[in-house]
Amino acid sequence: MTMNKQLLRWCIIFLAAISPLLVAGYLHYQRNNFSCETHATIVEQRAVIDMVMNFSFNDGVGSYDATGEYIEENKPPVAISNKVGFTYWREEGEVILVSNETNVLPKKHLNYLAYVPDFFQHRERGIRLNILPANADSYFFTYSNSPVMYCTKG
Repeated sequence: MTMNKQLLRWCIIFLAAISPLLVAGYLHYQRNNFSCETHATIVEQRAVIDMVMNFSFNDGVGSYDATGEYIEENKPPVAISNKVGFTYWREEGEVILVSNETNVLPKKHLNYLAYVPDFFQHRERGIRLNILPANADSYFFTYSNSPVMYCTKG
């Protein structure tokens, strides 16, 4: 009987010692493996951009996929899309993303592209973001301490 009690005690001590490591491992995994989606509508003077953007982060390799419409005043809507493959890492509390490949469509110049960071348009360009958990199901993306978007887990 005392052998069973002693074994039970050691099992409880072992579980108490290893549980913080399991929690830390789970949090590290969640921080580096997630995807999220956001819907954005950007209004310019004579145009509207309406798009859905998806981000995916998987242990240092990620992807960005956006589809939507660019609607200029008195013109038919133009379908727009962009796919970016990237690598990323964390440094000083921020996430650094470097694009490996991009595919901006359509290939013609649209006015809004002048405001889009190079990371989304050209290969081997980087951007430094802060990705902060807002709650269990979403994130805030900030750039230079300014909020950029609210992204919900997919």
